[in-house]
Amino acid sequence: MPEAEPGPGTIGPGSDPEKCPASFARGRATYGDSTCSAGGSTGTRSLRDRLQLATIAGALFVVWTGFGAVLPYLPVFLREEAHASVSLIGLVAAAYYLGVVSFAGLFGLASDRIGRKPLLVVGVCLYATATLLFITTTHPGWFVLFRFLEGVGAAAVYPAGMAFVADISTDANRSRSFGWLTSAQFAGLVAGPALAVPLYALGGGQGRWAFYSIFLFGSCLSWLVAVALALVLKEPARVARARRIRRTDKMPVRRIVSAPIVAFLVVAATSNFTMGAFEVVWSLWLRSLGASMSFVGATWVAFSLPMLLSFVGGRLADRHSRFFLMFLGFGMSAVAWITYGLVQLLPFLLIMNAVEGLSIALAYPAKAAFLVQVSPRAFVGTVQGMESTAGQFAGLAGTIIAPVLYERLGGLIMTVGGVLSLIGLTAVAPTLRREWRRLTEEKMVAMVVEAEMRTPLTESGGEGGGERVSA
Repeated sequence: MPEAEPGPGTIGPGSDPEKCPASFARGRATYGDSTCSAGGSTGTRSLRDRLQLATIAGALFVVWTGFGAVLPYLPVFLREEAHASVSLIGLVAAAYYLGVVSFAGLFGLASDRIGRKPLLVVGVCLYATATLLFITTTHPGWFVLFRFLEGVGAAAVYPAGMAFVADISTDANRSRSFGWLTSAQFAGLVAGPALAVPLYALGGGQGRWAFYSIFLFGSCLSWLVAVALALVLKEPARVARARRIRRTDKMPVRRIVSAPIVAFLVVAATSNFTMGAFEVVWSLWLRSLGASMSFVGATWVAFSLPMLLSFVGGRLADRHSRFFLMFLGFGMSAVAWITYGLVQLLPFLLIMNAVEGLSIALAYPAKAAFLVQVSPRAFVGTVQGMESTAGQFAGLAGTIIAPVLYERLGGLIMTVGGVLSLIGLTAVAPTLRREWRRLTEEKMVAMVVEAEMRTPLTESGGEGGGERVSA
């Protein structure tokens, strides 16, 4: 029999595990969220699931390597070869955010309806094509379109990729899975700029083809990723069967905009606003304090390298409270942002960059797995798209507002962002704490029921009598 989506009689938000513990346990086992589901109590994966996780992590590493190689040189290329104005360069940067914001929610819903793999493959192909288009013209107006298309491609990849990992993992190992993805992502971001230097030299060290070599490198890597995803990925049969059954189901709007999910959207918006502002003003602020360009580059390395430890954060989140680790990490990150505008000692700022990177490595895997736990199982991709939209929209707002406020506040704009992030965390903490307690209680009930279902029932044989196993 095909496996149907849990309904009121089995498990889901609003179900009562104490009134129906057996169906609760069966529902969790069916959808891979039980500690005793396939894979065992230790959260081990099948060889195929490991291969698929490694493929997605490798894909993220390769795409972010290409992205990291292109990112530092794109503004220079636009300025020197396309003769674009500073305002147009800003518009090109904003076009990427606009592409993600416009389509992430739609593509997240599409991944719930037609599957994760088509969105992943098509998204990477679109990103590869858009990157390749940069070598076809030097008219700056076209680059707004190309960058927008890159954003659309990313909007397809992120929600589908996160939902695919949620599908092939269990609650016992989900944070570790997301931790490996984050480690791979930032490993690529570190490797990309390092590879860009020899690539630029390979293209002649100056002129148009020096830049083109980097764009070609990024595009080719993305095409290789698309081929690997198409050949290796295979969605779990139980997920595909359930999707066919519920394809005509109406979207449960109340469950998708539940209080816990809205709380996650608030966290995404308040933290990403500051990240958007940080990208625009950080280098300018350091230069105003007398920092060299080498020091500016060192701060980005100090920020990125600790995030390679995200897999450690994931392991911690699978063993301890995801709520606590999420709020500890994001809280430490907000404190780092506050200090950026208040302290003007360059060595101290470098240390705080490393602290911020470690904070995100701690918080992100816990947050990602926690969000999956509170999402309706049939609409994980939709919720991932909503979170991506909220975060990228706030990041876009940060990139637009920060330059205006920087003229008046200087580095204090980052302090303002840190305070905003703390306010957001404080506002949603009670909601997410209650939700974490509820999920923990449900998990304990499920573990007890599953243990009872595997233990043979016994009846006393009377005084001095033995025991017999009930039929």
